[in-house]
Amino acid sequence: MNTLRTNLSATTSYNSWRIHNQHSIDSVQKLSSGKKLTAGGPNSSTYIQASTATNSLRSLVTATRTINDAIALVNSIDRSASNIQNSLIAMRSVAMSESDLLLDNHAGDKGRICDFFQQTQEAIINIASGHSWNGQNFMIGGGENNETTTALNFTVNAGGSDPSDNLQMTFKSFHPHSALDTTRGAGWSFWGNPAAPNLPDLNRSAGTDTHAYGDAAMYHANLAGNPYAEGHLHGDNTLGIDHTIIQLDRAISGVSLERARLGAYLSRLNQMADNIMEEKLSAKQTSSRKFDTDYATEAAAFSKSEILKNSSMAILAQANRRGSRLLQLLQ
Repeated sequence: MNTLRTNLSATTSYNSWRIHNQHSIDSVQKLSSGKKLTAGGPNSSTYIQASTATNSLRSLVTATRTINDAIALVNSIDRSASNIQNSLIAMRSVAMSESDLLLDNHAGDKGRICDFFQQTQEAIINIASGHSWNGQNFMIGGGENNETTTALNFTVNAGGSDPSDNLQMTFKSFHPHSALDTTRGAGWSFWGNPAAPNLPDLNRSAGTDTHAYGDAAMYHANLAGNPYAEGHLHGDNTLGIDHTIIQLDRAISGVSLERARLGAYLSRLNQMADNIMEEKLSAKQTSSRKFDTDYATEAAAFSKSEILKNSSMAILAQANRRGSRLLQLLQ
């Protein structure tokens, strides 16, 4: 005798259990790997968009490193500039406090104050000459260290297509030999003209300065126009000390303005860093939306699949029992 072995309820329940079981497996894989399971292959739109976001993220990481290096460079220059400024202030303080004690003529003897000025200026030279960043000195301009001193240009490329993503910085020389008075031998003593140092191409007031000392003359040139050992600021007599005070006032003002300019660079670099951070966050979010698992959603989906799978299993068991009774009646 043939028997009927078709149980539609059991078949439907089994199919439902199989579907929900596969959903549970998919959710477990997503939660364990942290990645979405996409049906598209390597050339799918999803992969391309996520890959583009990933490449953009790599470029932004490089740009961030470049900007951070530039910020560290400017901070390094500013710290050294601060030490130079403090040295100039100390020189001015000594000049002001000792000016009334000077004899009118030291007959060629530099004297105690001159020794201090010379040693301090040599220390400033060492600060400027000793600066190094990635093997390059950014505190001596073009490195001429004389009246032909040029500025040093340095471009920070943030990697964007917009020109505003880049910043060109100009670094002036802090080397005292870059601020020369060339009037020696023109009717003045070796310290030059206190009122009008001969710096026509380098003065800040002329708008063509390439050193950090503004309108100051930090050293005096020989007849060939080059700095010489005894060309430092002097205090041999009242005229010399008055000249020194004038030049120190100008130098302190010049270095203050230069540090303010460096501060403006820092502000711009920090703004660029903030913009890069926003772009990085956007790129990460784009990549995450394409590839990364939403853990809260997948956890809820897994719980739902498990409940439905268990319900299907219970219904399947009941359908199988009812089917067995039905088959017994038919036999």
